[in-house]
Amino acid sequence: MSDRRILTVAGVLLFLPVVVDAFSEVTGISLAQPAVDKWWYYAGLYGITEENFGFWLRDAESYRQVFEFLIQGAWERMSEFIDGNRYFKVMGLFLTGFVIGRHRVYAELEAYRPLLRKLCVYGMLAGIPLSVVYATSAVCGYPLGKAVHTLLYTVSVYPLAFAYAALLGLVYLARSRWGLWKWLAAPGRMALTNYIGQSVIGMFLFYGIGFGLGASLGLGATEAVALAVFAFQVVFCRLWLLLFRFGPLEWIWRMLTYGKPLKLVKDFSEGSQKG
Repeated sequence: MSDRRILTVAGVLLFLPVVVDAFSEVTGISLAQPAVDKWWYYAGLYGITEENFGFWLRDAESYRQVFEFLIQGAWERMSEFIDGNRYFKVMGLFLTGFVIGRHRVYAELEAYRPLLRKLCVYGMLAGIPLSVVYATSAVCGYPLGKAVHTLLYTVSVYPLAFAYAALLGLVYLARSRWGLWKWLAAPGRMALTNYIGQSVIGMFLFYGIGFGLGASLGLGATEAVALAVFAFQVVFCRLWLLLFRFGPLEWIWRMLTYGKPLKLVKDFSEGSQKG
């Protein structure tokens, strides 16, 4: 398919949530209701209520309690997935990313500098003011209706996201010799390990089976913990990749993908011979 056709399909997918939410408003039909019913069924089964919902994981004394929360939580996430029309949004962004990858924009930033500038400028001009309107709509409980709220999301979040990405590319072009990029590249090469690792670390930091910090930290402290965890992962990944070719989970994932064993430890003798 041509780029134009793929991006057209992507655009349609990104705007489809507006149509779906308008349909739900007019008909009164909630597509997420079956998932919501399952969510509260399992919550009731395990004694999870609106009163203890925010403290359940913090007070959990065993992984069995954590698992019970995760069962009802899976249905909660499914209801959010449906209610937020995530299947359309994610596929639309995947297709957009496919076109970006097809032209290797990420690897040839200099050639696409004019495009990055346009994305940055126009994305900021549209995204920032419309994001303020979108946030106001969210805080006020969708005064113009869910469909209009979703439309505000579409015309504010996506442009601003692309503007941020373009701005990062422009910063790299202006300061490509920064040593910081090498440090940030390391966790990028171990994205799956870091993704799962953050969940595991978060479980032991915030859940009752660990330090039980959940629901007791303010927003500022929570942000500080998140930054500290990411800083730890940056250092860990940098050191890990000095000795190994892949992250641990990336290594397993690659072997499952290619169906054959792959060497994990770097061959330093081969490097010294070449030198």
